[in-house]
Amino acid sequence: MLWRALYGSGRGLIGVHSALRPAPGLGRLVRHRSSFFAYPKCAHAAARWCLRGSEEGLEAYFCAHLLLHRHRTKENAAPVMALWADADGAPIPPEAPEPTAIVETSPGHAHLFWSLRRPVSPRQAEVLNRRLLVAACADRSGWDLSQLLRPPGTRNRKYEEAPTVRLLELDQGMSYHPRELELALPRVDPPPLAPDVRALPRLPSSPTELCRLSRRARSLIECGNSGAGSPYPSRSEADFAVCLAMFGAGYEEAEVWAVMTDPANGISERTLEKGRHAEGYLALTIGKARAIACGRRSA
Repeated sequence: MLWRALYGSGRGLIGVHSALRPAPGLGRLVRHRSSFFAYPKCAHAAARWCLRGSEEGLEAYFCAHLLLHRHRTKENAAPVMALWADADGAPIPPEAPEPTAIVETSPGHAHLFWSLRRPVSPRQAEVLNRRLLVAACADRSGWDLSQLLRPPGTRNRKYEEAPTVRLLELDQGMSYHPRELELALPRVDPPPLAPDVRALPRLPSSPTELCRLSRRARSLIECGNSGAGSPYPSRSEADFAVCLAMFGAGYEEAEVWAVMTDPANGISERTLEKGRHAEGYLALTIGKARAIACGRRSA
């Protein structure tokens, strides 16, 4: 029922993803696997795939929008029939548009969805998503295309108690005309296309010799999480994987910073979007990766 509200009469592929979390609370996921099912014909099969993975102890996710081809990239996004936001426990302001659906991913956390009366282009969906995040006081990082969200009925193994993801509300009669949202939602500045050089430390040039890394890691650096072969459910997890791989291969911290902030590298996308918040985001990601890499070497 949720997917019917999100995808409507659209046609395309449902992108689903599973991965193993080695321990509760651990940010790193392993054993990534993606699959694609024709919508609406195979929607039930896609749901069973997610539920079966969850029963086997895996994290399960689905793509917030339909896809045109069997790769979860922005370029493959189909016309979008619903918008989404990640609410981190903050109450939805009364002036914000009422969501069509609310999915509780863990106590105090939820995914919000707004059905549209007609599809919008993927580019327009991203713009409206960012404006909705502001209106709903939601997580400012969950607006982009190819976002993976948790399906109801699966377990969230990010936590020790592995709470069940629950569909709290679904009003299929609640939908919005895109123009209605365009007029009502607050305006926001477009995301920065380049880093705020005042916020980032002065760095050496990105190292050209990355031969110590695996071919998979080099491909991730080049293409980012939008690359066809990327198995990570989010760009932040892909960023962490690259940082961890570089520390594991003996690169210095300055070299990791340089790779992650070089606009020529696809992996820099999320960092560059953060603008003046880039340094804090990257310092946290690199710090976690360095701590884990040091722990492995001393073990």
